[in-house]
Amino acid sequence: MGPLLLGNFVGAMLLRVPIGFALALASIITLWLVTDTPLTIGAQRIVAGITPFALLAIPLFILAGGIMNAGGITKRLLSLADSIVGGMRGGLAQTNVLSALFFGGISGSAVADISSLGRILIPAMKARNYRAAYAAAVTAAAPIVAPIMPPSITMIVYGVVSGTSIGALFFAGIIPAILYIAMLMVAVHLTVRKQGFTDEMIANTTNLEMIGKTPKEERPHFWPSLVGALPALILPLLILGGIRFGWFTPTEAAAVAVVYALLVGLAIYRELTWKKLVSAFAESGLMVGLIMLVLAAAQLYSWALTSGGVPQAAAEAIFGITDNLVILLLLVNVMLLIAGMFIEANAALIIITPILLPVLTSLGVDPVHLGVIIVVNLGIGLITPPVGIALMLSAEISKVKLVSAVKASWPFLVVGLIYMLLITYIPQISLWLPSVLLGE
Repeated sequence: MGPLLLGNFVGAMLLRVPIGFALALASIITLWLVTDTPLTIGAQRIVAGITPFALLAIPLFILAGGIMNAGGITKRLLSLADSIVGGMRGGLAQTNVLSALFFGGISGSAVADISSLGRILIPAMKARNYRAAYAAAVTAAAPIVAPIMPPSITMIVYGVVSGTSIGALFFAGIIPAILYIAMLMVAVHLTVRKQGFTDEMIANTTNLEMIGKTPKEERPHFWPSLVGALPALILPLLILGGIRFGWFTPTEAAAVAVVYALLVGLAIYRELTWKKLVSAFAESGLMVGLIMLVLAAAQLYSWALTSGGVPQAAAEAIFGITDNLVILLLLVNVMLLIAGMFIEANAALIIITPILLPVLTSLGVDPVHLGVIIVVNLGIGLITPPVGIALMLSAEISKVKLVSAVKASWPFLVVGLIYMLLITYIPQISLWLPSVLLGE
């Protein structure tokens, strides 16, 4: 951990990024201060502290994603996505959605996806006469898959907070991630003709069924695109395969991911220069510092809540309303959605998990399934006003007012709510793959 954070610290100094400098230092101090704090809630024993070793996976996965991106991964994944879905109605919007699935398996962070993909796809969509607000909405909605798709930073945080197997959580997120992208692609197909394009584009289009399709001669060829993107696509397979066959733990998998990213950038893509590497370290330091500060503050708040008996009081209040699991899960979803609207996802997770876990597990809810429910809800909060940080970031990139982006995003928010209910009430969507591969 020391060399990685020191690299972030030095990278931030070399690039003269004061915020990155300060946050990288803050992350070092935070990891030094954070220790295990087991707390007893009734008969349940929940780890509300975060061990430095388990937490090490977060900066390592962030760094691996940063190195892969600096090494030329983004354009290759975009090329592959465009070769697959570019010929559909609203082809570039569909490329935006599908590339989020590919990139989410590398970065593990929705904000990182928007920062990387949005700066390429939003200008490209505007150049092809998409409405700026629609481009912002699609770009904000698609990366919600990143916290669900392994290696998810949010899944790691939930795993170490709840004591749940991170490997099981990773596998539990695969099918839900694919389902979300499939639903979002259907939503794009249905909405792009009416909402996606400027009035001038629609007025000049003779066949609305063909609107937005990338001409065949302009689309990348599938097989060359697949070969070019294959080294990047192997990374999530390497992580999941290593965990499945017991070659390494999730934290060790993160270290392997960093080494693999370096090899791909230096030896295969050959686009990773010293300047780009330093930049990747600096950006990783900035993101790690932000996450660690949030986790530290949230952990203190979680400790205060637990010490004050809030989880017990919350459990009594919830059971006082109803002990019907269907209604309880609906209430939990409402609470999580409201929390996600106002609180950063990782902070909300640390605060809420010690309250929900003993209540719902006592009613038979699997901790892995609960983790997916929480992560999905908090992910939807990224595009939900008044905060909606994903929507704010994509609106800023597209240079459109946030209000306009919010109006354009409502179909995707509806899709997110339907998806959330499916994940909540059909647990096998999340639990089938871990049960088959891990026997959990």
